[in-house]
Amino acid sequence: MTLKTLVTGVAAAALVGGAAAGVTSIAFSAGSSAPGAVAVQPVVWDIPMPQAPPAQLEAPLLQTLHALAGGGSFVGKGSYIQGGIGRIEGIAADQAYNRAAAEGKFPLTFNVANIDDAGAVVSADVTATSALGTTTTQNVQFVPGPSPSGWQISKESALSLLSAAG
Repeated sequence: MTLKTLVTGVAAAALVGGAAAGVTSIAFSAGSSAPGAVAVQPVVWDIPMPQAPPAQLEAPLLQTLHALAGGGSFVGKGSYIQGGIGRIEGIAADQAYNRAAAEGKFPLTFNVANIDDAGAVVSADVTATSALGTTTTQNVQFVPGPSPSGWQISKESALSLLSAAG
């Protein structure tokens, strides 16, 4: 055994022993109330972390929008609109839809962004792109309801979309 190997071994043993003693003293001093010892306090903030919108909302909201933009009379689409759709409203919606269809605006594609789930009402920025390539974005409110998707468009949002289409 050479002197170099002996010195390296002793230094390694001293290093490991010193590290073990240091860890023991740190663990001991954290739990003690010795003067000069720093105690770590757990901290809890009352600020909720921002949450991503639930992914399970996007699909039913899109289903509601596609059902409303699909073909057929609006009288049969009453379950997708809060409070249903009356006879006069259905006739006006059918006329606006037929006019837009004659102009080649259908089918529409939708993108739903910035979903804000406030409990009883969900609002989202809905971007609709027509077959002609024109794009418009509106904030639309949805409410839970007895439609096949489980969501209905609010009456105010439906009237706003109808006036934008006409």
